[in-house]
Amino acid sequence: MPFSINVALFFVTCIGCAAYLSLLERKLIGRIQLRFGPDQCGMFGLIQPIADAVKLLFKRSALGNHSKPAIFAICLMFTTTLIQLTLIPFMNGIAIWPTENGLIVVILLHSILVFCETMIGTASHSKFGVIGGVRAYLQHVGAHIPFVLLIACIILITNSQSLVIISKSVNYQWILPKIPLFIMFFIITLIVANKIPFDFPEAESEIVSGAYVEYGGILFGMIYLSDYLNLIFHSALISTLFLGRFIIFETIAIISLIILIRAILPRYRQDEMIKITLTILSPLLAIYMIALL
Repeated sequence: MPFSINVALFFVTCIGCAAYLSLLERKLIGRIQLRFGPDQCGMFGLIQPIADAVKLLFKRSALGNHSKPAIFAICLMFTTTLIQLTLIPFMNGIAIWPTENGLIVVILLHSILVFCETMIGTASHSKFGVIGGVRAYLQHVGAHIPFVLLIACIILITNSQSLVIISKSVNYQWILPKIPLFIMFFIITLIVANKIPFDFPEAESEIVSGAYVEYGGILFGMIYLSDYLNLIFHSALISTLFLGRFIIFETIAIISLIILIRAILPRYRQDEMIKITLTILSPLLAIYMIALL
């Protein structure tokens, strides 16, 4: 099969997984909160993501006059989240993009997403959108330093930047002495993926969807899918770096854990998040990295 067709099928599969991940999230949270979740659209609500996609596709944005920078940022964010997934060796240890510098590319793509989320919010005409954009900037700046230090520690431990090579060398015995690193990586994943208790840019109970408050229709659909694609990527990245070769099953387990955390934990304040990243995680990771040298 031609490579271009493989890539297209991979992207379609990822988008479908992101759509049905929203159903999994709503079902799990519904059960925890003694609700059923979506169950009217098809058997067990299985057609609900398709119905949501059709509704967003034909629904016009309430404003309809979004600036070109905002539309560019949404398209760039959606594209970047898809490109991220090509680095993960899902298929029997083989990635769509098996670059030898995969971890460096991850850092670069993370920087692009910071730019996108900030522009999406600050290009809004709503004060809630602007606040969400500023929060997104502060959150990612605070998380970027420990995120880079974590990647540096992984490179020093494995002596490789390739996610394919790392996934083949990691096993469950490898993770035992690296449990503190795993816990710190998981916390940073919650921050980078904008998940509770660190979902400050969106924060529905505070700033009404925050950076995304003025977007509807297909633009909101792209933002919505990007959010879940980013969650899949970071969960798969943890699986690749720490949990071995059964990446798909481990990724599902990590996603389920993140959803459970969303259902049971309250939101932190943003200053508390910055204190965690800059005064606790960053010094610990710097010491850890120095010890590895």
